Amino acid sequence: MTGINYRKLIKKRLRLWQGRLHQVVVKYFFSYDPAQLLPALRRLGIRSGDAIMLHSAFELHHGFRGTAGQALDVFVEAVGKQGHLLMPSMAYHGALLDYLTQLKSFDARRTPSTMGLVSEFFRRRPGVLRSVNPAHPILVKGPKAAWFVEGHQDCPHSCGAGSPFEKLLQVGGKVAFFNVPFAYFTFFHHLEDRVASHLNFPLYHQPPFQVPVVDREGRASTTTSFAFSRETLRRRRFPILEAEMRRKGLIKSVRIGATYVLLVELSGVVAAVDDMTRDGRYFYDMDTSGAST
Repeated sequence: MTGINYRKLIKKRLRLWQGRLHQVVVKYFFSYDPAQLLPALRRLGIRSGDAIMLHSAFELHHGFRGTAGQALDVFVEAVGKQGHLLMPSMAYHGALLDYLTQLKSFDARRTPSTMGLVSEFFRRRPGVLRSVNPAHPILVKGPKAAWFVEGHQDCPHSCGAGSPFEKLLQVGGKVAFFNVPFAYFTFFHHLEDRVASHLNFPLYHQPPFQVPVVDREGRASTTTSFAFSRETLRRRRFPILEAEMRRKGLIKSVRIGATYVLLVELSGVVAAVDDMTRDGRYFYDMDTSGAST
């Protein structure tokens, strides 16, 4: 019989105590309700009629006094009846290449979102449409929701031409981050597609995948989908993009309670990336020697 490791036990109980203390502090000093969230979003720059792609996380320590559904209601209210709320609803974590390698089928009606509680709540909400794309399915609510998701199953590059990402840019869209950092910027993959022809390595894995899919009406078909290559995964340097966005002041933020909400306007982001491309600067390791940094 082994003895009790008191040092390990004390550390474990100390972490538990610290976690509970943090929850108490947040509850009494850094909490807020739905009525306080909307003015914060207005200060950030979200207006009625906007098209917003939302990335989110929902935990007690963020201080929101309400449910995930109530938080979602505030964002829906913020864009208004003529606005659009979009959310990614991918069914995987990790590399897209690994996911598509083992994927048997994608059902736009039933395949759950693994992008957090708010995303899954949104997927189940009446009036929300989901694009039929196994790589980057997008949820949309708003008067032009059908336009946003239309044809996504025919986009072999899921974040490229014809995708909801390109359409979001076309309508002057914005991306919001609720309790998550800028690193959750899924639109990054559209930026990758824009610079693909300038790279000295293949952005996409070959050959593409043929994936069985089921649409919202239950109709089965097969779609062609590219995944990002292993070389892309090795060479990506997202902090380069974030540093450039912050240097140009393109990432706005507001704090409410224990929550930070970030916002970027996509037109500014794309213009900055186009400037980088003209200067020969990319958010990758472009070293051709094969050495990884």
